[in-house]
Amino acid sequence: MARFGRTRRRFLELVGSGAVVGVAGCLGGGGEQETETTTTAEETDDDHDEERPEGVSAEEFEHGPVPEAYRTALSQANEQRDPEDLFTKEAVKFQEADDAVEAGLTEAGRDCGNCAEYIPDKNGDGFGACAKVEGYVDPADWCSLWESIEEAEGETGGDETASVA
Repeated sequence: MARFGRTRRRFLELVGSGAVVGVAGCLGGGGEQETETTTTAEETDDDHDEERPEGVSAEEFEHGPVPEAYRTALSQANEQRDPEDLFTKEAVKFQEADDAVEAGLTEAGRDCGNCAEYIPDKNGDGFGACAKVEGYVDPADWCSLWESIEEAEGETGGDETASVA
């Protein structure tokens, strides 16, 4: 029994030493190779610049304001955008359409580009807006408010003047 105790103690000492050496190695431990592994929010934000129009901050991209051409524009189903009555992207599970399909939230082929609420690109930056959701919208995105254009037009009877009563 005493031998087992010494063997166990030696094993724990080795494991403990290994853990200390491992942690020291992770902390830089005096090696010649220097690598920066910390990522700041600003660096992460910069990684997505190519996904946003030039000169648009992450905050503006997510929450607006959108360019004036979209502020009160009509959607693909002729619904006027009200900048004072918009959902946040978080509230409507806003995400890339491919991710939503993968998560089982929608089926393939349903994206903002073919949604009744989508306001197509008006200024050539590749992004549009939404009559119901704040911020910039990529036609390849999706949210839980997705509605087919045909369905929306059916609700108004296809009459573009129906909403102007």
